[in-house]
Amino acid sequence: MNDKIRHWFRAFVRWYAVFILAVGFAAAGGCSFLAMAGQQAVGVPVPPRYVGMKKQSVAIVVYANQAITFMYPQVAQEVSSFVSNEMQAKIPSIHMLPYADVLAWQRHTPGWQALLVKSIGRHFGVSRVLYLELVHYRSHAPGARHLMQGRIEANVFVYNTKIPGSGLVFSTHLNTLYPQSGPEPVFDSDNNVVRMRTLELFSRDLTRMFYTWRNYGNHPHE
Repeated sequence: MNDKIRHWFRAFVRWYAVFILAVGFAAAGGCSFLAMAGQQAVGVPVPPRYVGMKKQSVAIVVYANQAITFMYPQVAQEVSSFVSNEMQAKIPSIHMLPYADVLAWQRHTPGWQALLVKSIGRHFGVSRVLYLELVHYRSHAPGARHLMQGRIEANVFVYNTKIPGSGLVFSTHLNTLYPQSGPEPVFDSDNNVVRMRTLELFSRDLTRMFYTWRNYGNHPHE
């Protein structure tokens, strides 16, 4: 084999080796891409953090301090209605006590905040009480009335009225922001839109604690 043929043969071998490696990487990348695409299409199941809500009767009790109720007098009604509708839609076996019944009872029961939560549940004859202690509720960024960012922050408690003791079976903290990217300038009707979107996200994230939902990656819808 002369030098010219030998040089050509070595060049071909090098090119062929690079070609095989490239095909291998492409195939591996393609498999990864297909696996990722398939995973996003099907969604990753996320188990509930508390499983004891299905087939239960549930009362929603919302507590908000005077600073919140002064700015948003309808806060308990807004939170209760959004959460109740979302839970009934996503957990069909649940039986939600009409939130208007709880709101009317709160209005006519001075000092109800001092009562044991389990006793409130027993008063309404439900097996579970979802108690939401609001920490923040607003539609404007703090200290900037011209910037919009909704925030609902709450301590979340679930009480089982059928067991001894306090009945507390689950507790957590939930902080919802909208827009999540940060405050945005005010436009026409933004106050109502931002508050509604924040309520929707808060209700969604809260309800997801109680049933298996699917995470679709960049599009975590259901």
